[in-house]
Amino acid sequence: MKVRSIMCCCGGGVGSSFIVQINVQDVLKKHGIEGISVDHVSVSEISMHQVDLFVVGSDLTAFLADKPRVITLDNIMSKEELETKLLAALEAAENE
Repeated sequence: MKVRSIMCCCGGGVGSSFIVQINVQDVLKKHGIEGISVDHVSVSEISMHQVDLFVVGSDLTAFLADKPRVITLDNIMSKEELETKLLAALEAAENE
């Protein structure tokens, strides 16, 4: 199943999730990956959105326990960690 949408989540839905959104967009652009929408919200709003992949900091992983595809970041500011985990998740989704 191809990933068509990614939602970045944080506690408030403003600061860190927006930074992660920008970083996700940068990684996708760097690798020439197109056709994936990327947005950000607070964890309290995730139930209102149906997306293919969530990205969240490790402190909020429990809020997404019922979601099938979640990338958990130990350091939300690490582009290297994000890039590694995002590319692996996209590849895994392609092979499903």
